[in-house]
Amino acid sequence: VFCMEVYERQKEIDANIPSSNSSGFFIAADGLAVTNYHSIEDAIYALVTLATGEVYPVESVLFYDPEMDIAVIQVSQTSLEGKTTSGFAALELVGAADARPGDVVYTLGNPLGMGLAVSSGIVGSTDREVEGYTLPCLINTADISHGSSGGALLNVYGQVLAVTTGA
Repeated sequence: VFCMEVYERQKEIDANIPSSNSSGFFIAADGLAVTNYHSIEDAIYALVTLATGEVYPVESVLFYDPEMDIAVIQVSQTSLEGKTTSGFAALELVGAADARPGDVVYTLGNPLGMGLAVSSGIVGSTDREVEGYTLPCLINTADISHGSSGGALLNVYGQVLAVTTGA
């Protein structure tokens, strides 16, 4: 899981003041990652910061679906400092179908843009219809603050059940 700084205007890039902060996570070692669509919707540039402090630019948006609020991005394997990584730590995807009410879950994200954090909770519902979303949502009691959008909701085995949204 990583922190993401999103820039919507050139003047923000020049001043190094991001428009917003969000989260994301790698699904492949080559830099393929997932976040929320609303996190990158108006972006012209984005940077991801790993738990190690290394910063990598987002190269491109490969797929997005505004109705599902999902985006797949490609993160460069070369950091801003010029270091090339052999691979990123990727999370295994299992999906919300593997969750049951009462299951313990963990969220990983960037709450309020203050850095990576973990929160725990339990699943309350696995198929709640929520206005504004085309698919049923997995409802849980773990804290998810603004800035944690795009982070991972994990089961006790560290597998991704869902993408979190703090919007």
